[in-house]
Amino acid sequence: MKKMCIISSNPDFLGGVSLYTWDTINELKKSKKYDIFWIYGGRSNRNYKKNGITLVEIKIPKIYPFNEIIFNFKVKKFLEKNWFDIINSNAIWGFWLKNYKKKSNQKMVHTYHGSTYYFFKNHFKRNSFIKKISAFFSMKLGILMEKPPWIKADEIICVSEHVKRELEELYGKRRKVTIIHAKTDTKHFRPRNKKLIKEKLGLNLKNWYGLYVGRGGFWTKGLDRVINISKEIYKKDKNYMLLVIGSDQEKVQNILKDKFVVILPPINRENLPYYYNSSDIFFNLSRYEGGDPTLATGEAMASGCFVVCSNDARQEIIKNEVNGLVIRNFDKLAAEKILKVMDDKNKKEKMIKNSINKITKLSQIH
Repeated sequence: MKKMCIISSNPDFLGGVSLYTWDTINELKKSKKYDIFWIYGGRSNRNYKKNGITLVEIKIPKIYPFNEIIFNFKVKKFLEKNWFDIINSNAIWGFWLKNYKKKSNQKMVHTYHGSTYYFFKNHFKRNSFIKKISAFFSMKLGILMEKPPWIKADEIICVSEHVKRELEELYGKRRKVTIIHAKTDTKHFRPRNKKLIKEKLGLNLKNWYGLYVGRGGFWTKGLDRVINISKEIYKKDKNYMLLVIGSDQEKVQNILKDKFVVILPPINRENLPYYYNSSDIFFNLSRYEGGDPTLATGEAMASGCFVVCSNDARQEIIKNEVNGLVIRNFDKLAAEKILKVMDDKNKKEKMIKNSINKITKLSQIH
């Protein structure tokens, strides 16, 4: 049995990187060929078992970006003291490769979930001068931290074609780059009876719902864009409501004051499918995304939501007016486009059917 080390985010965090890592591990466990260790940064130093793998938490400070820098240095020390046949680092947790001396017969794989440089670049559109300065230094730090694995890893995995293109623009082309999209569990996320699910969740049957799911910052995830469009929809139809799941209420309360907004805390994975099922529209209006599709977009597609994406999110799996809408503006005209589809039952159902078929085929590749 080979020893494999995966360096990723906190396994209990309901974010895309952690869930992508769990999917990877579940696939690997089927072969019964690997003894898997998962290393992540946390608040203490401890080793423990969960779901048949060994979790290694390494204590790091809370302050960004020092926490990520220190974590990478501690990872390097850990790997120098412990043998692994395969090491798979993720996201910005591959900087340790810069000065790591590869041992004989070791294989190094790094997974990019996006480009840190382009992730922070979108903040230059913000009005705050401080945010722009912070974004500038974050972009520089991002290049510093994400470049070493591109050069030194034996193989590279990207979660989408556009992430691969972004990295090639920054660091040049290289061999052995594989695209592995985020997997959608189409047995767990699937269409259900909307009326019954609304009753189960205690939602008003007279209302119809938009849905936003996001743990990240409201700017990058485009929550303000969702609110702008939802305001225009609500002006035309007072039965419309917007479900907002996972946002830090203290940070976004200034933009969530409208009475059509229903703020919900993070929902566990078992109950999350029902919120997709109860919703008529799923919004992904991000200013930057790595995955194509993102985890939430794939889940919404599989659940039978009508999906509306921003062009910036680069959800190339969504083809405009074929299996969803792709929009560039977030105003009255965008709201009218959405309502036009909602009013055309045949067109909407055809687009949703195409969306389900698309994500089902993509998920069967894994």
